[in-house]
Formats: sequence, C-alpha cells, structure tokens
Amino acid sequence: MDGQCVCGQTTFNVQLKNHNVHACHCAICRRQTSGVIMTIDIKQGSLEFIKQDHLSIYESSEWGERGFCNQCATILFWRMKDQSYCNLNVFALNEPPKDLTFDMEIYIDHKPEFYSFTNETKKLTESDVVALFGEEN
Repeated sequence: MDGQCVCGQTTFNVQLKNHNVHACHCAICRRQTSGVIMTIDIKQGSLEFIKQDHLSIYESSEWGERGFCNQCATILFWRMKDQSYCNLNVFALNEPPKDLTFDMEIYIDHKPEFYSFTNETKKLTESDVVALFGEEN
C-alpha cells in the first residue's frame, strides 16, 4: 500500500499487519490532532519512504518516536525506537482497505469526558500500554 502526507512531500510504501484501527487518547496525540489519532499496525520493517526530505522524527518518550512531515505537519506514524513495532496514521494511506475494523482505544484513562465512541472496543489504560511497550526497553 502507498500513502503520503497532506502536501505530498513525504511519501511511502507499507504492508499492513491487519485491518484493525486503534485510537489513542494520550495527551500528545490529543494535542497534535485536536482529538485522537487513528492508526493501523504495519508489518515490522515494511515502512519504506519514497520521498523523505521533509520527514522529521520526534522522540516522544523513552521508548517511542513519532514521524511527521515538517512541510505540512501531517502525523505519519508512531514506532518503538528499535523499530520492533510501528503503527501508521490510517488516513495517510492513499486507498485504505474497505474492511477496516475499529477495535481498540489506548490511554483510555486520559480520554476527556466530553466525547466517546459508540463502537465496542478493547480499552487499554496508560499502565497497560507502558506494560506492553515501556518495560521491554
């Protein structure tokens, strides 16, 4: 699959791990997007940038980093610093699969009270996420 940022200055090819979409309610994602970011898991090592002159990486935690286009500010991905796991902004795909499923919300304990999704999803707290990613590094 291929995708890009809003301005087209950062383009990529990627292989999806599945068709499950996740929403993150952490403070960084909410500040970056004025809401949540919706992501999809990709196969390890499959993210290949075609155009990347404007790709920037922000180290957002001890174990994670975020990629974005520094020309138009499109958020592209979050990944482990060792690149053992990466998820991608699902809306950066040029033609997302038609059978996507919204299956999980993370940092659910950080979600503001004024919004909620009606879908039934798996819900992970900050401590659940830290246990999955933080303690491995």
